[in-house]
Amino acid sequence: MGPLSYASLITAAAVGTSALAVPAPAANLVRDLATFVKFAETVTVDPNSTVSDWFGVDLVTNALGVCNITGYEAVAGIGLNGAGLGENLKLEGFMSELLDITFFHANSNGFTGSIPDVSRLMCLYEIDLSNNFLSGEFPTTVLDAPLTFLDLRFNKLEGELPKELFTKTDMDVIFLNNNLLSGEIPPTGNISTLYITLANNEFTGKIPADLANNKGLKEILLLGNQLEDNVPEELCALDLDVLDVSDNIKLSGKLGPKCKKLVDSGVLNINGTALEV
Repeated sequence: MGPLSYASLITAAAVGTSALAVPAPAANLVRDLATFVKFAETVTVDPNSTVSDWFGVDLVTNALGVCNITGYEAVAGIGLNGAGLGENLKLEGFMSELLDITFFHANSNGFTGSIPDVSRLMCLYEIDLSNNFLSGEFPTTVLDAPLTFLDLRFNKLEGELPKELFTKTDMDVIFLNNNLLSGEIPPTGNISTLYITLANNEFTGKIPADLANNKGLKEILLLGNQLEDNVPEELCALDLDVLDVSDNIKLSGKLGPKCKKLVDSGVLNINGTALEV
């Protein structure tokens, strides 16, 4: 049997893979298209006709051997950023079933509920679910994936962060601001995350000195929490571009010389605190 046409693959996905003899290299793609067809049926708001027009969705066909599936085709990524899809959409049964994706970008939509178990998505490098209506605790299974980029900003996530979060050596970006996260900032291992944003949550306790273990850190935003004590000199010794601890009214005391230097250079923002230069 020759290669299936795109239309035939859609038909196979819609009616079930058993209805057509699908060559092995296309089986994963048909599986993924079936997942997408099922998700599309739940979309009730689609202002840009993103889902109603299949080619409006950035679905990348992977035939390049990504993540050791050489010889097989699969959906390698979902790009729904800014699509405005709604209402009350669920990630369970959609994101969790696209086993070969390398990125899932779906910010500014109407996804609700919790973030599903993604521990089977062993090719997943980027997650952007910012500006949705997601709730529940931090999705610990994302730490099982080889992530380099995690953006969960502007949701309703709550509870404490897992202790393992700042031990992921390949993570470049962690954006968690504007949620309802609480507890103390977890310990930091020998990592090189460039950008960390924990702003506008409900974090308490001291700013950990071991954040300085992150030698590659360029920007860290801790503003708008309930952090206390002082800013550790170890953190101010890093080659930072931005260190924002503003609007933490429990931060107090006289800054050390390294932190004072960052204030003078405009790197460290202490507005809305009781810190003294």
